[in-house]
Amino acid sequence: MKGCNILASILCQSVRHLTVKGGCFDDKIRRRISAPNLISLKLAPCQGLTPLLDSMPSLVTASVESFDQQYHYCFDVPCEGCDRQARFPVVLEGLSAATNLELTSDDQLCIFRMDLKWCPMFSKLKCLLLNKWCVADYFTGLVYFLQHSPILETLTLLLDFQTHEKWHVMETYGIYDPKEQSPLLKHLKVVKIIRSSTKEDVIVDRILKILSAHGVPSEQIDIQ
Repeated sequence: MKGCNILASILCQSVRHLTVKGGCFDDKIRRRISAPNLISLKLAPCQGLTPLLDSMPSLVTASVESFDQQYHYCFDVPCEGCDRQARFPVVLEGLSAATNLELTSDDQLCIFRMDLKWCPMFSKLKCLLLNKWCVADYFTGLVYFLQHSPILETLTLLLDFQTHEKWHVMETYGIYDPKEQSPLLKHLKVVKIIRSSTKEDVIVDRILKILSAHGVPSEQIDIQ
């Protein structure tokens, strides 16, 4: 689907490939996608609330762009199918079976970070792309995926900061200091760090320390 406004949930047992590009999701109610036989999923709307994703055990490839910039807590908006009594993850649990995963957001307080508290394990994940949201709050998102993706092979970090964001990030983000020994990433072979400019060098330096703490040698890291 391209350029469609989606104001209802998508419930389908048979669909195996789903692409939503352009258009808008509902910005009042968080809709639901229940498609347990999906193999590939791409969500790239222009705006709206990222839908609630049910379990997708057959999922191989997924790409999700989040635009939840004005909502940072689950109870801020109604979620279709939720009785609002029990808290539950919105996106990451449904994507946890993926082998190839891309998660991008322009919001530092995005839905992906909210979901981390549910501790989903990405036991099949081999290729991962994250953008700037993963370095917010002392690199919480980055560290989480490094510690919960045991067979990760390729990691791409897209540091796509806008001009007005760069100085804020440099001044407020702390240096990662692991309180306990980090698990070694025995399968991780390639790390690509893509900067929008050299002004991200301070952030890159801190990322390198995190990767080193997880046993990733410098020769496996490509900084662009």
